[in-house]
Amino acid sequence: MDSGSSETDWNSNSEFFKFTRGRFIVDEAENLRKREIRFDLNRLARVAADSIGAARCVDIKKYPDGMFNKAFLMSMDDGREIIAKVPNPNAGVPHYTTASEVATMDFARRILDTPAPRVYAWNSQAETHPVGAEFIIMDKVEGVPLSQVWGTMKLTQKLQVLLAMARLQKRWLSVSFSHYGSLYYKGDVQPPEGSHYIKDGKAVGDSEFVIGLSTGRDWCDAGRSILDVDKGPWASLMQFLQAVGMREMKAIQCLKAPKQLALFCGPNLYRPDTGNKRTALAYYQQVLDALIPKDTAITKPYLWHNDLHNDNVFVDPDNPGTITGIIDWQSTHISPLFNHNIDPAFLDWDGLEPETLDPAPRPALSGLTPEERSAAVQEYTIQNVLIAWRKLMQAKNPDLYRTIEFRKTTADTWADLPAVTSDVPFPFNFSEADYERIKEDSDDAVAGTELVAEAKERLGDLWPDKGFIEHERYHDCKTALDEVKGLILKQLAETDEERAEYERYWPFD
Repeated sequence: MDSGSSETDWNSNSEFFKFTRGRFIVDEAENLRKREIRFDLNRLARVAADSIGAARCVDIKKYPDGMFNKAFLMSMDDGREIIAKVPNPNAGVPHYTTASEVATMDFARRILDTPAPRVYAWNSQAETHPVGAEFIIMDKVEGVPLSQVWGTMKLTQKLQVLLAMARLQKRWLSVSFSHYGSLYYKGDVQPPEGSHYIKDGKAVGDSEFVIGLSTGRDWCDAGRSILDVDKGPWASLMQFLQAVGMREMKAIQCLKAPKQLALFCGPNLYRPDTGNKRTALAYYQQVLDALIPKDTAITKPYLWHNDLHNDNVFVDPDNPGTITGIIDWQSTHISPLFNHNIDPAFLDWDGLEPETLDPAPRPALSGLTPEERSAAVQEYTIQNVLIAWRKLMQAKNPDLYRTIEFRKTTADTWADLPAVTSDVPFPFNFSEADYERIKEDSDDAVAGTELVAEAKERLGDLWPDKGFIEHERYHDCKTALDEVKGLILKQLAETDEERAEYERYWPFD
């Protein structure tokens, strides 16, 4: 590149603005559309250079696309590198999503002593800024993503990472809030009366941080960001949980149901039914009082990073037990502790809940093929790392461990619920026919879920998680899915009408 006065026209590269990481097997045109955003990248590069006092940006590389954002590595003429992040149209509610992310990272760094990126410049008002988009200019986090080293780390090093994560979560537990919602700077939202946070038992009400509407993904995904519903903040757990029910009722009324990837639907399987969903939500609102946990340790409002997968956690490559940074604080929200993801996703656990904290027994390897042996050892390792994590949590963060215990509690009968007094009758009157229909729906849903599990196992790495697959696997994935569809139709469709209905419910393009 010419080092004179001429500057690169970054806007001429259309790949910067589109989703280029792979293909979608579900509603591809729509999924690509909501992940494409046009803006003035030349102007953004100038803003980035100015924000750290560099003369100009000399190189831009786009990171592999996330599902909700574009991230660029910008190199300056003085050798420094920074990150520019631009949200896609599907990232969340305009203004609030970016404003909350910036305030949350600042709060995490300064109040929670957590290594979040430092922000140099940001904009949450796309229409009024020359860049023409919301953006955040921030530090490039030091270290390497855990994904690069976790697989080759020794067990002792993995345990050091768990210990470091437990320490971080202890800091997150040291601060609770007056309301449920998301965090903002004063001036970016109208805070509720009495908005404050409580650190180590002391209320802090006169800070620059306030609580506003929730930017959590469940308030934005599948079209929910446009719903005219109460998005918070909420002063009580009851208000928060009632708002969730009202949101879902409004979603049923106003939004097209998203395609189901968690279970296959059809004539001999579960069929989504809006009437049944409305009824269930009405029942939910009536029994909320009785279902709310009485343990305030797990119901208090806490700020939590719910997406600790191995690309969002950075470690020191020379000392991988040291966490150097945590990225992607978008959609972080203040929720009851039992509503957060307590186990970091990098633990990679998707099996059944361990019944005890005893170490898993060593697998019997004799007679297994090398591939089977490798898989058995990997499963054994993953299971014991999870158990080590839970033991650490029980010892270091017992309140956190109580959320695990709460999730493992068995279903109670109405009379046994802690909130129910003896004179409060069960509010619903189900007939035998109702019980039969509910059981049938439940059995059909389980069957549809099991079919998906079989398909996932059959496809292995070709399974399109979240409907997405890499470019090089696209055609193999399509072929494999067509085979699965053929098997399902052959096995379950008994008439042309049933075949047509399975075709209609089939989620993949």
